[in-house]
Amino acid sequence: MVNIGTMDLIAGIAIAIAVPAVFSFARYLEKRVPHGEARFDKDGKLIDDE
Repeated sequence: MVNIGTMDLIAGIAIAIAVPAVFSFARYLEKRVPHGEARFDKDGKLIDDE
């Protein structure tokens, strides 16, 4: 029988919680942070939407 130590158990639980949390946070940031595409005119100057 395999004996799992307390630290191994805690590390396993932490990884199991951390992985979905990281992806959830990344999805949250993707929705909240404006990341539009830059547009340029024929002279290569940035077109500002404002």
